[in-house]
Amino acid sequence: MNKIPIEFGTEHIALASVPEAQMYRDEVNCQEPMRSMLEANPEIYFVPPQRGHDWGNWEYKSGSYYDTTIGAKHPDWRDIPLPQETKDIKQLRYDMVTWGYCKIEDALSVDQVEIIRERVLSQAEGERLAGIAQKTPSGQNINCCVNKGRCFELLIEQHPDIVQGGPLVEQLVTEALGSGWICTSLIAAISLKGGVPQALHQDQGFYPESTSPMSVNVLTAISSIDEKNGGTLLIPGSHRIMSDAARERKPVGKLPPAINLNAKAGTMVITDGRLLHGTGINHTDTPRIVMLNGMQKPWMRQQENWMLSVRSEVLARASNKLLHRMGYQATTGTQTNEGHGFGARGLLGEAAGAILDFRLAADRGDYHRVGELCPTSVDEELNAPFTLREVVSKARKGGRSAPVGITGIRINSGEEG
Repeated sequence: MNKIPIEFGTEHIALASVPEAQMYRDEVNCQEPMRSMLEANPEIYFVPPQRGHDWGNWEYKSGSYYDTTIGAKHPDWRDIPLPQETKDIKQLRYDMVTWGYCKIEDALSVDQVEIIRERVLSQAEGERLAGIAQKTPSGQNINCCVNKGRCFELLIEQHPDIVQGGPLVEQLVTEALGSGWICTSLIAAISLKGGVPQALHQDQGFYPESTSPMSVNVLTAISSIDEKNGGTLLIPGSHRIMSDAARERKPVGKLPPAINLNAKAGTMVITDGRLLHGTGINHTDTPRIVMLNGMQKPWMRQQENWMLSVRSEVLARASNKLLHRMGYQATTGTQTNEGHGFGARGLLGEAAGAILDFRLAADRGDYHRVGELCPTSVDEELNAPFTLREVVSKARKGGRSAPVGITGIRINSGEEG
């Protein structure tokens, strides 16, 4: 037996890997801008330990983050032109870049709001009766909504049948994230009386120095929201404060106070993933409902594991757009399945990267994966009904290029090595 070289031993490696010798140590272990932000603003991640009924007696305090009010009433913000509800795309662009959020007026019609509201309340009660409701400090969340009503499928698509302002929303999201963006999750967030606020946080907790967002959240107000019923807490402009500090390697100083987001039902609010925000406090007896529809760059790992969680019947009727949003369209660098997807561009309906059939085969119990093969493999092994073979054949018949390689799949990926 050959002796293993000493350089491969764990003791030798440990001795040669003291912190100061490690490559990229500063970048990998950097905790900025969060470290300095919390040092200068410790109350950001420390929600005062009060019961629900103790909140709501707001008096002006400079730097108040949780017991606060809307911008128009806040002494620090009321004279500043914060975003208002509008359909003007130029103003929406300005608000998004400047403040980290914009409000699309009447993105949903009155009837569209009512369809979603009824479905959310009915689903919430059903999950409570089934003993599977996800309780949160603020109330209740309904997760993986795509399985729980046709209206939610259409909401992910921004389809005009449920989002009359869908084309405008999609244009703004595309400008923020670039083409090919996907959906990370769709959650109905219900705030109830007696709940407590959520600590302020960023959805994009990585790559803080980015000059544009890696993710955005499309918040749909199904209830009209304000400081009385749990309007989302946010610090206007904090997306730029945090990214500028990270990029310039400067500490974050004292942040401006937070406000409650106010918006009438049917408004869609797009928020930059770098914006500091959190759930507000509902002081009313009526549930406050907002839909949280996160969007992100296509190479990012999604919050919802759509590959596993989506019901078969939803997938069977899903449009190309819905499948793409949920990540069922592979690209060369993401979501390939047994090699299928190398060379694909992630386009809607692109057969070269369509991976839906793998999941449907698994649901039927007849997903045949390629295993160990060799030159002496018998015909039965070589001619097994591999699902990969069937998917590639289907892609070819669709008239679009399918990657083929050593088992008949041509590799054209750039992902070598």
